[in-house]
Amino acid sequence: MNFLKYGVQWRSRPGWKSDVSAQFNVRMPERLIEDQLGRGRNLRPICVIAVSCLMVTGLWTAGQAYADPMEEGGMESWPGFRGEGNSRTKLENLPLSWSDQKGVAWRSRLEGFGQSSPVVWGKRIYVTSTGGDRKEHLFLECFEMVSGKRIWKQQIAAAEQVEKVTNMISQGAPTPVAGPQGVYCFFESGDLVAFDHEGRRRWMRKLTKEFGQFQGGHGVGSSLVGAPGRLLLLIDHDGPSYLLCLDRKSGKTVWKSDRQSRVSWTTPLYLDNGGGAQVVISSNGALEGYRFSDGKRIWWLENIKRNTVASPSSDGKIVVIGSSSPRQCLAVRLGGEGDISKTHLEWRAESATSSFCSPLLHRGIVYFINRAGTLQAQASSDGSQRWEYRLPDGCWASPLAAGDRIYFFCKNGKALVLDAKGDQPRVLAENEISVGEDDKVYGYAVARDRFILRIGREIIGIGP
Repeated sequence: MNFLKYGVQWRSRPGWKSDVSAQFNVRMPERLIEDQLGRGRNLRPICVIAVSCLMVTGLWTAGQAYADPMEEGGMESWPGFRGEGNSRTKLENLPLSWSDQKGVAWRSRLEGFGQSSPVVWGKRIYVTSTGGDRKEHLFLECFEMVSGKRIWKQQIAAAEQVEKVTNMISQGAPTPVAGPQGVYCFFESGDLVAFDHEGRRRWMRKLTKEFGQFQGGHGVGSSLVGAPGRLLLLIDHDGPSYLLCLDRKSGKTVWKSDRQSRVSWTTPLYLDNGGGAQVVISSNGALEGYRFSDGKRIWWLENIKRNTVASPSSDGKIVVIGSSSPRQCLAVRLGGEGDISKTHLEWRAESATSSFCSPLLHRGIVYFINRAGTLQAQASSDGSQRWEYRLPDGCWASPLAAGDRIYFFCKNGKALVLDAKGDQPRVLAENEISVGEDDKVYGYAVARDRFILRIGREIIGIGP
């Protein structure tokens, strides 16, 4: 395959996608990257430039005072990737219809470019990005929910730099975690940093200095996962891979489970359904469960194809995973030990496939979205297809369940709202906001009566 026609620089740092300058974005060849991940291939060995130290280079504060983000108890938050990992919310007053002319509260420019989702804690929005020709700048920005005004910005020097940003490597792909004590950010440069809600640094680590460089043709894309008192991080790449559990307060390692080398972008799922907390991982060939207390692998299902991007979902009884290959989207019943292939495999979907976004499990239906944007609804009981529907475009952002509504945020800025009731798809609303030709909607956060959408260099507040 001639990778040069896609603009690949053979010595580039791996990752997802990036813009080539601070002025414009470039289109990532999605099919190429998904194909290469599915085959576990590298493009070529990489060359990175180590920076001698990671340093906080500045704290920017808006010219007005803001209330403590936790002063209003009970405010809904969206603390991490897919909220709490399943893309579901209890909020019932979210917007139904919007457009550029109506329903957009604000649009706020970001310091850099990124593909991470925003997170929300109290009245504050946190979002990450990167900048510079070599991704030498890492950014965390804090915005006020109602006005969209920036409260503060932190700029960090990356521990590792790429030789040149191309359309095959990522910028700010991992989504941060927010909590009562602050916000925690991981960047694909290996930098892991904690800040309080006022932007003061609490601790930082440089994982590539501790455990070795990230290797592979596309890099790591897994997001941090929040758990009680802990943070979880999956590093699956062509080098020594691992699952890491850290103490939120100190940043110190609680345990580290070494894994076989494999390339994927998936994010783990923390589960505690009363039978013992565990960490579920779907990653390039295997579905596995690790005991949360000590990181011991307790169950597994192997010989899965191309489960490299979509993250797992669960309703507390089953775990559902997505794959870009037919008959590889499947469900397993929780509670197994060891090899569960003959004991806890519930079903395989005959034709459904899942591309960049993760499956949604809601009210007895599993929603998969393939690369072309076809939505396929499967019964969660046996995996049989209930119906399918063609969306306006494909999706990077995972679908969202909010009571009787299912939201689908397409890459091109169009969004569809479907009724969660009934045996056939019923459209409640079709919406659209402007997105640049070479940009896309990467993710979202949910808070009270508002969506916060993330495109490359902006966050957009949708709602009253």
